[in-house]
Amino acid sequence: MSDEVRSALIIYFSQTGNTERVAKAVVTGLQARGVEVRLAKLLEIAPQEAARYDLLGLGTPVFYYKEPVLVREFIARLPAAQRKPAFSFITCGGNPVNTLRRMQKQLRQRGYTVVNSFECPGYDTYPLHLRTFREWGRPSADDLHDAEAFGERLPSECRWWREEPQFALPHYRLVGGKYFFLSLILRGKQMEKILPAPKVTESLCTRCGTCAKYCPARAIRLDPYPKSSDACIWCYLCERVCPWQAHELNWDKLRKRMHG
Repeated sequence: MSDEVRSALIIYFSQTGNTERVAKAVVTGLQARGVEVRLAKLLEIAPQEAARYDLLGLGTPVFYYKEPVLVREFIARLPAAQRKPAFSFITCGGNPVNTLRRMQKQLRQRGYTVVNSFECPGYDTYPLHLRTFREWGRPSADDLHDAEAFGERLPSECRWWREEPQFALPHYRLVGGKYFFLSLILRGKQMEKILPAPKVTESLCTRCGTCAKYCPARAIRLDPYPKSSDACIWCYLCERVCPWQAHELNWDKLRKRMHG
C-alpha cells in the first residue's frame, strides 16, 4: 500500500454513544483503504499499545468547552513517539472552543503529529440546556457519512504530510472570549464551587449500582452508598439513569445565574 499506513489504532471516550458512532464510521473509512484497524475504548486499553500501530486516532466528546481530564491524562501517558501521525475527532453540543487545538498540542508533546481532525455536533445532555440549544438527532446519517469519508482520506493525508509537511498540517486558531474564559475556570476544584456536587439521598437509594454501572468515567463506587471520586467528569449521567431518583441535585442557584 503506497500510503504507508498499514495499521491504525482508534481510541475513543464516549458518554452517550455519539463519539463511539463517529469512531466506528472512521473505522469503516480506513478499512475501505485497506488499513487494519483496532478500535478501543479509552478506559479499556493501555496507552503503550499505541506504539504498535502506524497511525493513532483519539476521539472524545467536549465537556465544559474542553476535553475531559481523563483524556488529557491518557495522552500524557502515551509512549513517546517520533513524528508519528495521529488524528483527533470530537463531538460537541455547544462550543468546542480550543479543544482540537489543545489536543494537537498535547499529542505533539508526546511526539505525535496531528494530520487532520474531525468535528461534528452531538446531542448535548447537560441538564440546564434549553430544548432549543440541543442538537437533536446528531450525529446524523450525513455526519456519519462525512466521518467515513474522513477516514478514507487519512492515509493520503499521512502521505501528503510526509511529502509536504509545511503545507499539510492543520492550524487551529486560538478562540478567545467568554467561552475561553469559562473553559479555564470550569476545572478542578472550581467545579465544586460552581456546579451542584454529586450527592445521594440515602433514604431513596437502594444501592442497586446502576449509577456505578453506567458512569462513563468509572468514577462511582458503592461505599456502601454511591460515592464519586476525583475522576468525575460532571456529566450528571448518574442523575439521569438512577431508577429511584436518589441523585437529587439542586440546580436552582446555577439556573438563576444562567438565566438571571
